[in-house]
Amino acid sequence: MKRLLKIGAAMAATLAAAPRALAQGCAMCYADAAAQSPRARHQLDLAILTLLVPSVLMFAGVLVAAFRRRERNAAEGEELGPITPAPGISISAKGRRLAAGPSPESV
Repeated sequence: MKRLLKIGAAMAATLAAAPRALAQGCAMCYADAAAQSPRARHQLDLAILTLLVPSVLMFAGVLVAAFRRRERNAAEGEELGPITPAPGISISAKGRRLAAGPSPESV
């Protein structure tokens, strides 16, 4: 929990220290957005947030699914025992696949 808090504080400090970095983009887009009325700028900010929300939710969903799958596989892996390679596949001591094809025993 402390580590997460430290990471969050570091990210917040980085973002607060560089406010101009958040508004980078093409000069024409920036100039056009800066020339808008305050109401139009507010609408542009809402549009950007609207486009940001689905991508953040999809990213979070993939992360949650990956962590759940990792936990499920770790729990199942303890019950299943060692994994043996399929016939015809050689595995090195480090678990890397060396070669595919007929095994020396089958020739």
